[in-house]
Amino acid sequence: MFLKRVTIMNPAGLHARPAGQLVQLCKGMPVDIKLVNGEKEIDPRGIMAILTAGMKQGTEIAVQAIGEDEEKYGEMIVGFIQNLKE
Repeated sequence: MFLKRVTIMNPAGLHARPAGQLVQLCKGMPVDIKLVNGEKEIDPRGIMAILTAGMKQGTEIAVQAIGEDEEKYGEMIVGFIQNLKE
């Protein structure tokens, strides 16, 4: 299992445009993916789940991936979140 913590640094947080981009990125991944925000486990393949999670600048989340090539796909998601620009 891949598990890595990342802090959202984008001043606007994970708002509509990057949330949609994250959904598109994750939909093509053949692994089980979750974003863990405190007690909430979010499926990043659903835009409403991302938007209602309220992930703002400074929010620390854990990226979890399970499956073949989980490290590769997990790092892709972490990289996407780390490189968010408004």
